[in-house]
Amino acid sequence: MSKNKLIFWSAFVGFVGLTVSALWNELNRNATKLEYSISGVILSANGVGGGIIKTDNAHVLLFDPKTLELVASQIINPFLPPLTFSVGQADTSRPLRGAYRLLVLTDKDGNPNRSSPGEVIGQLTPSIPLGTERVEYYMDRPFIRLPAELLAFSTDSPKNSISGIITVHPKFLDQVDSEDRLVIMLFDPKKGRPVAIKMLEKFNFPQKFSIGQSNAMGGQTLSGKYSLRILTDKNNQPFQSVPGEIIGRSQDLISLGVNNLEFVLDQLYLR
Repeated sequence: MSKNKLIFWSAFVGFVGLTVSALWNELNRNATKLEYSISGVILSANGVGGGIIKTDNAHVLLFDPKTLELVASQIINPFLPPLTFSVGQADTSRPLRGAYRLLVLTDKDGNPNRSSPGEVIGQLTPSIPLGTERVEYYMDRPFIRLPAELLAFSTDSPKNSISGIITVHPKFLDQVDSEDRLVIMLFDPKKGRPVAIKMLEKFNFPQKFSIGQSNAMGGQTLSGKYSLRILTDKNNQPFQSVPGEIIGRSQDLISLGVNNLEFVLDQLYLR
């Protein structure tokens, strides 16, 4: 065999080896993902799917079967069933083991804790072991409220809430309209997404506020420090800004249990 052919075959064998190794690693990653997730298809039952539109958010939630603490969450958008899903270890920072209860609901206005016309929800399932595939989950009823089991665990106290007074910087007072809503949100500083949300339909500045465990999205348990954002909402879309909306953002993380906080809306809301 010539020297050139030997070099070619050596390179070819090396390439094949690397390709096989990469494919094997990918298969291992997928197998691990399946092992620590619950997957299947979300379906809408007859008579309840008419209110679902493609722009809805679907919140896919896993709860600890003993404590009913939210342990993993995923938002699917756009959402239009039937649609496949997989939720598990990739959707949380805590280690998952064993079995969990599954809940899926839709959200049209950015507040999954409050029902709006056309939103739907399914049942809080019995425990499903991680690694389970081909789950058929039905959205089978209008969303009126979260399951009673979860609401029983949503309680507020000074220790698990943040409260204070909201004011507006004088130069933005003329931007506030009587038809605006006031949206109060706590954000997870690591994931950068809201973990609690509260909306006030009627308000006057200076406005008292409190947000905490009873406002936690999906009934999850709040603890530690959070970023606080408060904004005015003119279009029932708190994650989409329109001219005239204003916002305040906490400069530092705020611990649950902080009271008498003075919070100022001091910026135009641009997103």
